[in-house]
Amino acid sequence: MKSKKQRRRFALIVAAFTFASLGLWFIYHNTVFSYISQNAAANTALIKNSLLSELDGEFSRMKITSSVLAGSVYVQEFLTERDISEYYEKAGAVSEIILKTTYPSMNADSIITITSDGAYYRFTGGISNAAIERLAGSTARNGATVYSVTELDGTSYFCLITPVNPRGGGASSPAGHIVMLSNLAKIRRTLVQLDSLYGDIDAAVILNDVVLLSSNPALDGLDASELERLYGTVTVSQVTGTNLFAAALLTNDALYYGQRLFVFISSAMLIFMLACVAGLYGILSGKVIGPMLENTEIMERNLLKTQIDAHFLVNTINWIKGLSEQGKNEKAARAAENLGEMLKSLQESDEETNVFEQLEYLDRYIEIMNIRCDGKYITDIDVDNILCEYNMLGQILQPLAENALTHGLGSKQSDCRLTVSGRLEENHIILEVSDNGKGMPEETVRALQEHLDFADKWDNYEEYNTLKGVALVNIQKRIRNKYGRKYGLTIGGSPDAGLTVTVKLPAIEYKAGV
Repeated sequence: MKSKKQRRRFALIVAAFTFASLGLWFIYHNTVFSYISQNAAANTALIKNSLLSELDGEFSRMKITSSVLAGSVYVQEFLTERDISEYYEKAGAVSEIILKTTYPSMNADSIITITSDGAYYRFTGGISNAAIERLAGSTARNGATVYSVTELDGTSYFCLITPVNPRGGGASSPAGHIVMLSNLAKIRRTLVQLDSLYGDIDAAVILNDVVLLSSNPALDGLDASELERLYGTVTVSQVTGTNLFAAALLTNDALYYGQRLFVFISSAMLIFMLACVAGLYGILSGKVIGPMLENTEIMERNLLKTQIDAHFLVNTINWIKGLSEQGKNEKAARAAENLGEMLKSLQESDEETNVFEQLEYLDRYIEIMNIRCDGKYITDIDVDNILCEYNMLGQILQPLAENALTHGLGSKQSDCRLTVSGRLEENHIILEVSDNGKGMPEETVRALQEHLDFADKWDNYEEYNTLKGVALVNIQKRIRNKYGRKYGLTIGGSPDAGLTVTVKLPAIEYKAGV
């Protein structure tokens, strides 16, 4: 029983260590997850900023070029010229201006001018006349700069339309417009380069809540609201001076890959650690703690038994000495003979021996007591014969009988009766040791029973050795330590009615030669 308690304590320590390890793992897990999420967010912001920088640079250069051209007096005169020969002559001058303005960072695929009456002139690019005519027809006749995306000749372009206002500002409408076209395929190449650079992060350009183009062509034309469903993280910012939006899209695989990898590795490490703890617990429990606790339990039982044996032996030897001093040598010899026979079985008294062997041991003890007290005690033993087939823990009946004879019948002069009965009851051995002595008050009986009920839980011998009924407490601890709290002693009695001690033991079958 004691070893079970110690094992439970050891198991609790191991469990506490395991839970502490799990707690530390949980904290570490959350910390790493937070770092992974922050790192993913940082990468997403980085690609978004890179995309914005690229797009801002692309469109800023176009805007600067168109602003320079719109402010040039040669361009203004060219757009207002109505004489055909002068018109083409001035077109040459504008071409030189465009060449100088755009060199060396020419980023527009086509530069076209459109007059206020719809006439157009293509300075660069290979846009067809039919496409330019459609573009000229849709160009707004106002003084506002317009950003748009248009499709010409089957190719998508980013379109920047800048009004050219005459000098002096007297005209109500612009003299014409400068149209700059940039192939969106270049922007897609930029997106793909960013995607390959960062990996698992898609980039997209959004116009009017629709994906205009992206590094993942499957997204083109998709409603922008769908991106939140398809991606783990979506970061969107507007391109300066346009109605375009740059979006960085972090895939779920990128967002959760690090987390899954961490969970897999840390879980494997945790399982390995727990397996090591379990293995260590098994080794320590089986080869170190178990034998140590078993030895401790054996030592405790031996100590309890020794306390009973020593008490009995000292008293008996003193009685024999007293008989010899009184010249009652024959009685002393018989008592010594019985004591010698009893000592032979003391070495086995903590083992499970046959019930009837214990009764013989009890007979020798009672004979010793009767020798000492001139046959004062009357013994009535009524034990069912069936108990000869069962074993019991040794050194139980003799201490109980000694307790009854010494304390219960010690002051009584006549009709000193000791009754020992035994029976088998529902796979349990029930033994009763009774006397017809002075008994004890009911309050004392209840108090003693309470001490017995908790005797097996006491680790400090001094705690109960100061109590009355030391032999009973020792017996109770021995029984409980070996068989559990289901078994043990029960006290009953009242003043002038004697005392009865009932012993409940497991029915352990006797096997000869074992």
